Amino acid sequence: MNHRPKRGLAILSLVVAPVLLACIELFHPAHFTLDPGMTSFLSHPQPRDPYFNAITYFGPQWWFLMHMIQTPLVVIVSFGLLHMTDSFGTAPAARYRPLAWLSRVAVVIFMTYCTVLDGIGGIALGRELVVVNDLLQSASISAADANAIRSFLDHMWVDPWVGGVRSFVSMLASWAVFVAAVAGAAYLYLNRKATWLEAALLVGFGWELQVAHASYHGPIAFALLALASGLMLARERPPMSTLSADSAPAA
Repeated sequence: MNHRPKRGLAILSLVVAPVLLACIELFHPAHFTLDPGMTSFLSHPQPRDPYFNAITYFGPQWWFLMHMIQTPLVVIVSFGLLHMTDSFGTAPAARYRPLAWLSRVAVVIFMTYCTVLDGIGGIALGRELVVVNDLLQSASISAADANAIRSFLDHMWVDPWVGGVRSFVSMLASWAVFVAAVAGAAYLYLNRKATWLEAALLVGFGWELQVAHASYHGPIAFALLALASGLMLARERPPMSTLSADSAPAA
């Protein structure tokens, strides 16, 4: 069997992508919805303030770019979580398969609704804020028009179905990743594919990401996932003799 493709997928999706996300989310502010308000905060670059958790905020162009990068990385991580429960290979000796299936279904729900959330409250919102600023600066719209548009965006940000905070889409994605992490950790631990420490790190990842993907919960979550995955990959590294046999040309 060739171990390299699956191992490469695991390293990319469970170590590299989470590390990149952990770094990016350090620049994802939080706690701005009520004070000073979403559009008041996100429409302009902001100086560093510990209250908002992020290292700094570069403005609406960064909000757009951050989510353009974040969205595909989350999809890559989701494929890694599916790989973790043997979704892309056979494991005939594996037990507790209902846990694996519960994790897989939850991962798909997370991947779907996190993409929806980032598309609406990240990518689209970022461009809307940039366009409003550009139209106002070019005098294509009045200050009153800009305020009306921003008021609409503020209301959409707290919409109970598709808003950026505590909406149906947001909460479904948040709890789905927690269920996926807990069920996946249980499946791996009970099948002796993960130690208690690695399983605990996976549960911690799910809990922190359930709380928020913004700083600092998001960076902590993805760092825990990368650490748990790195430990498991280090233990499961195939022997050099196996790798040499895999790479040897056929007679």
